[in-house]
Amino acid sequence: MDYGVIYELNDIQKILGEYGPEKAGEIIRKQALDGNLLCQVFLSGASLQISDEIRSDSINNDVEIFTKLAAENGDVGSQFNLALFYFKKVNFTQEYLSDEDVLNLREAKRWHYQAASQGFSPSIKSIENLKSIFDLI
Repeated sequence: MDYGVIYELNDIQKILGEYGPEKAGEIIRKQALDGNLLCQVFLSGASLQISDEIRSDSINNDVEIFTKLAAENGDVGSQFNLALFYFKKVNFTQEYLSDEDVLNLREAKRWHYQAASQGFSPSIKSIENLKSIFDLI
């Protein structure tokens, strides 16, 4: 059955009302994976609304997948959120950064610079604040 392309938030609300959260989630997820930016941003935002402390590995996976898809599609807010996601993965409590920490910092830096190149002021400020760390990697 074809549910039509989701073009605006009203479409998501209609699908949620008509099919319920489980079926609507499947429809939105499929369109997000098929390249629908609105669905990618919606799922990223919904996943990010769950606090870090109670977010499951599955939800963290969704955060990364859908935020990255939206970021790759040029959504500046998702680029910023993806930078924060990678930065939060870094363990700064150890004396030295692990290889994984360095990779996460590089991803955070990459996505902040991508958002900053579009004039996104929160990323521009983050780059200024993290310059001493970013210059090391």
